[in-house]
Amino acid sequence: NQTSRHTWPEPYQHYDTAVFADPRLSDHARYHAYVQFRFQQEWDEMHAYAAQHGIQIIGDIPMYVSDDSADAWSEPDMFMLDEHGMPREIAGVPPDRFSATGQVWGNPTYRWSTMKADGYVWWKARLGRALRLYDCVRLDHFLGFHNYYAIPQGKTGKDGTWQPGPGLELFEQAYQQFGPLPLIAEDLGILTPGVRALCASCGFPGMDVVPFADYDIRESIRPHAEKIVYTSTHDTQTLAGFCASSFFSDGDMHAARHLASEIAREALSSTAPVVILQLQDVLGLGDDARMNRPGTAEGNWRWQASEADLELNAPHMRRLMIETGRMVNAD
Repeated sequence: NQTSRHTWPEPYQHYDTAVFADPRLSDHARYHAYVQFRFQQEWDEMHAYAAQHGIQIIGDIPMYVSDDSADAWSEPDMFMLDEHGMPREIAGVPPDRFSATGQVWGNPTYRWSTMKADGYVWWKARLGRALRLYDCVRLDHFLGFHNYYAIPQGKTGKDGTWQPGPGLELFEQAYQQFGPLPLIAEDLGILTPGVRALCASCGFPGMDVVPFADYDIRESIRPHAEKIVYTSTHDTQTLAGFCASSFFSDGDMHAARHLASEIAREALSSTAPVVILQLQDVLGLGDDARMNRPGTAEGNWRWQASEADLELNAPHMRRLMIETGRMVNAD
């Protein structure tokens, strides 16, 4: 019924497999198990189809899970929760370019000492599931594996402290179980030497986000050898939106779209082994198509591509990818 687990009747606030035998819940449990089974079947079919056509799927693992997740409900010892199941610490980030007061994400932080004691079973299960679903997995907020920002419940982002994460040990154990790890590190944000060293030690490629470049992207795109180039991400302006606000004082979107197309061409022609464009950048859309504005709670994750956008703009980008050699089969 979409209500917080903290408001559920007492017998259900704490996980117990016996609840699924409760006649008041068993039909719902079977229904959702069936829905997940059917989704898995359809996903497997799509994944196999993609593989047959030489397409790899990149998935994503958010660093944290929701306080209302099945994980926090069923395994509370893995999270910084109090005796009533309420979060003691909340994940977030300190004040930065996106927010003067920092960001409070609402997710409980992990109890890393408990996870370490049992050999990171929860995290290895999570990684294993993602590796079965996808060909490659992006690790969101990678710096949190080195050190993470913990905010006391009820406080603002200014009141948090940095705490040590699991470091290399987690990935060493994952390697022992799964072998080479096809992971991408979202190495954005506050990158200390320790974070850079962890990324290098793991051998995971990082992210080169074009709008974050410390050089003039109108002249050329100069990717780092160990990174994947992104023309924008779900947390940034679209490439055309960035060009409009950064290089055209009158916000000329026609000129901004043209410049964004040329920058995308440079990125696709660069030495980067992989170049990723959001669909918004493929279609040359401005910030009205932006996916997310970090630090804001309303109005995010609502953009959807329209057939008109696809019909009008996709052929141009398709030609561009063929011309730059990034697409070897246009069919």
